[in-house]
Amino acid sequence: MLVRYETNSKASLFSIEDKQRILLHMNNDEDSALHTEDEVNGFWSTDRANPYFSLQRRRGHDEKYAGLTSMLVATLDSVFDSKTNRYRILHQRPDSEVYHLIAEADTKEEIEEHWQWLEENLMPALGKIDAGVDVTEYVQSKIKSLCEQVDEDEIGDFESDKFKNAVKKFHKFNVPADEKLVTYYACSYWRGRVPRQGWLYLSVNYLCFYSYLLGKDITIVLKFTDITVPYVAETIRVGTRFHVHDFSMFRNIEETYQMMEQLANFAAKKLLSEKGAFREEDFFPAVTKKTAPKVISQLKRDLDAKTRSELYRCRFRLPLTERLDGEVSCHLWTPYNQSHVSGTLYISNNFVCFASRVHHQVNLIIPFRDINVIEKKPDHLKVPDIPIDSAISMTIKQQILSQYSEPQSPNIDLTHIEISPPLYLQFNTNYSDERLALEKLKEASWHTHFLTHGRGSTIYRTNELYELIFQGIPDSLRNELWLIFSGAIHDKAANPKIYLKLVHESSLMKTGHESTNDEIERDLYRALPDQKAFQHDSGISALRRLLRAYACHNTDVGYCQAMNIIGGVLLLYMNEEDAFWTLAALCERLLPDYYNTKVVGALIDQGVFSDYCSEYLPDLYDQLKNLGVAACISLSWFLTLFICVMPFNSALYVMDIFFYDGIKVLFQLALTILKENQESLLQCQDDGDAIMVLTNYLDGITDDNDKEKKIVYLIKQSYMNYNGINEEDINRLRLKHRLKVVQNMGETILQSAAKNTLKYTLFTEEQIKDLFYVFRDASRLSLSETSDPRKLPYETYRIGRTEYLLLCKYLLPWFVGEHPEDLANTLFDGFCMTTNSNEMDFISFIRLWNILLNEEFKEKLKLLFIIHLKDEKRRKTAIISLLESSTVQSTSISFRHKPEEPIVPSEADSTSVETEQEQEQEENLKPKSSQLPLMNQTEFIQLCKSMYNLMTGDVDDENLFRALTTSSTILLKTGEMSRPYRRLETDETTNEWTLSFEQLEAAMNAESSIVTWFESNSQQQSLEQRIHNYNQDFLH
Repeated sequence: MLVRYETNSKASLFSIEDKQRILLHMNNDEDSALHTEDEVNGFWSTDRANPYFSLQRRRGHDEKYAGLTSMLVATLDSVFDSKTNRYRILHQRPDSEVYHLIAEADTKEEIEEHWQWLEENLMPALGKIDAGVDVTEYVQSKIKSLCEQVDEDEIGDFESDKFKNAVKKFHKFNVPADEKLVTYYACSYWRGRVPRQGWLYLSVNYLCFYSYLLGKDITIVLKFTDITVPYVAETIRVGTRFHVHDFSMFRNIEETYQMMEQLANFAAKKLLSEKGAFREEDFFPAVTKKTAPKVISQLKRDLDAKTRSELYRCRFRLPLTERLDGEVSCHLWTPYNQSHVSGTLYISNNFVCFASRVHHQVNLIIPFRDINVIEKKPDHLKVPDIPIDSAISMTIKQQILSQYSEPQSPNIDLTHIEISPPLYLQFNTNYSDERLALEKLKEASWHTHFLTHGRGSTIYRTNELYELIFQGIPDSLRNELWLIFSGAIHDKAANPKIYLKLVHESSLMKTGHESTNDEIERDLYRALPDQKAFQHDSGISALRRLLRAYACHNTDVGYCQAMNIIGGVLLLYMNEEDAFWTLAALCERLLPDYYNTKVVGALIDQGVFSDYCSEYLPDLYDQLKNLGVAACISLSWFLTLFICVMPFNSALYVMDIFFYDGIKVLFQLALTILKENQESLLQCQDDGDAIMVLTNYLDGITDDNDKEKKIVYLIKQSYMNYNGINEEDINRLRLKHRLKVVQNMGETILQSAAKNTLKYTLFTEEQIKDLFYVFRDASRLSLSETSDPRKLPYETYRIGRTEYLLLCKYLLPWFVGEHPEDLANTLFDGFCMTTNSNEMDFISFIRLWNILLNEEFKEKLKLLFIIHLKDEKRRKTAIISLLESSTVQSTSISFRHKPEEPIVPSEADSTSVETEQEQEQEENLKPKSSQLPLMNQTEFIQLCKSMYNLMTGDVDDENLFRALTTSSTILLKTGEMSRPYRRLETDETTNEWTLSFEQLEAAMNAESSIVTWFESNSQQQSLEQRIHNYNQDFLH
């Protein structure tokens, strides 16, 4: 729409009084009218005017020379978050002193479009109207007609005016056009000892700040993935690779900090996720007319709701698709002890859950699929202390749970697929009488508990369950209880008849799964070699089916080492389908991101565990840190749930309590093990001693005939000493270390890029790191997408034409003169030919910049010569030759720059011979100029145009143009004179105009001003300054 407007419920045309709150009397009082005009123009200056309209600009904006009034207006607009746009158009009749607001815009281009529309569409008609009142009525009717064309579903209209204005201001930062603003806060930014009042904007991927005070402005743009760790005290400190920023004087600093945490967590997860696995729309759904709020940002509301839903799913082990709809305080009647418990009732799309106010007093999960009847005011309900009018009764269906039943086969014929029951039934038949008696005793205890507390997914989860689980779950109930406690039972119920289909699909050996299947095949026999079940084909076949089916089900995770061990244990005590869904729950919810190519989740939890060690065992932590084992000691413990580091039967106790209480169990138990060995570990002299102490201790956790098993003792001690650890605290620490893992992975890639490309260039290692940093930032590639095993991580980063041109604007010394993008595009096309794609990789990028910034005049001229060859085959061959030449030269220069070593006299002759041989070898490897193809006349003319554009605007452009004209004239004549000789040299029948590189080089070398320009152009601004300019605008 061309004309912008403001509207209320009735009118479409407003006086200044409505919009700007300036007192304006719409009468004929002359004094009042004059006063009004002063008020209208006080903060505005008129840029254009005609008899009916005035185009005005807000003072303090877009002015070359700002006076005191302009600085004051701009400061007030910034500090008080004024919603005033920079430009506006007013309507005023010549016979009236009343002004009416017609259009507003924030940019000069936009307001000029409005002005042009008014001149073309309204002015001709207004000149024919005699009565002044009719003029205003005509303008009003035109504006009304435009209002009626408004799309009522426009998302911007859903937000408040204040937030819409903030969105406009936010998009003045150098952020992508589709970036979504979440919220914004007033605060102060500390530069030195002086606070600068301004506004902090938080979007999905960026943190931005702007302040304008008395003519000086500050602009900061940070990507959340570049933030190391935000820290909050009286100020919020945000650190990046380049700077540290302090923000303070928030109205609610905790709310701001939590929002930063959430957004940083979101950005880090997005960066670490497998390709295609992270969908932004799942976190920030599209705004609709029905869901859009009127006061706050839609994204902020969605982010808060997402955080609450995450906590809800984590607490009750629910599927990842579950969304919390609401919660309410209530009392739960508990029939097992005939009392009521105060707590909170949570409702989502598929579940009703209850959590007591006292932690772990009682939790209850009721799937809607299990509810038979919901009644209000049931007549039979007699519960003391609860008003009968507010009571709701839910009747649950009787669940008949068969441990080993499989679903009916899907429509396709899958009858040939054999599904395994729990393997212990077939292979663990040699239990001793004492073991059998203990199993019977455990079973009796559990069945007694089921009679009072219920069974299945709707069991009352109370503190009494802990004592039962501490003593170990009987083998016969592990299938049922592991499925329930892990939450896998809900995934299984929501996806019936899936497992057999996945087994069938995974057995087809599709091309995309071949490498995964090969990995699985190699690890099958390494899973649990001491278990009889995996010494036979039936056990191996079951494990193969399980792992292949999961790799087919979750292609983003596929298969990762250690999954074979976990899967083997599950198959021992669960049927295949239940084992499959439990493995899925473990990989996707209980241990998120543990089982992928980079084991990111395990690395994050290593950092969390180090924090807990530092908090609970500070002396021991310092010792382990000094020995170099503090960060890695827990990796194998957590990845395999202690199965590989302690006796198998003891590890089963850990799995029993882990499925019930989650990740906190691993942290508590690991701390307890370290505490038990603290004295021995403090006496260790090296990392080998520390690992040996822990290995011997873990091997000794056996099922001896003690009064209480050692593993049971350790588990109980872990709850007594470290029960303060909870999943909310773990998730908070995970955010901190997720950001660190992102930074560490990025730094590793930086090191790899610098080490492996140093040989191609004359840049220093730090310069290559800085260049790769901005290159990686422009590529917008997920860290998980760098896991191609056929390439080094830095080799997978690529940039397209748009990102390349953006980097050229800041970093390319040839991005000068007229139409600089033309030459930049030509360079891009030429260097992309080496990768056979429309994207440029970092090796091509660094080689191009090396030629432009580090090479001599001849190499730069050769580059210009080659990229103007039209024949793709000749151009590609020439570019490869040029790159090989620059590589040899770089290696040679690096060799010559090495510090001289003293020469032993007895080896002087041999050293001299070796040096001569090396120099001769370099000369042989170095491509000769004559190897470059010839250039035709059309290509030469285009080359001259490019050089002319490069030099346009230079301080010495007249001399440069004169020299370029002289040399090009000579070369045109040379090409004509060379026609017969070219025919003899090339044995071709054609007699075209051609030019060799040697001729071009000779002519250009004769003009000293051209040579000087090429040599000095790259030195006008250092690489460090170019990168700094980019960082100022994009990375800070």
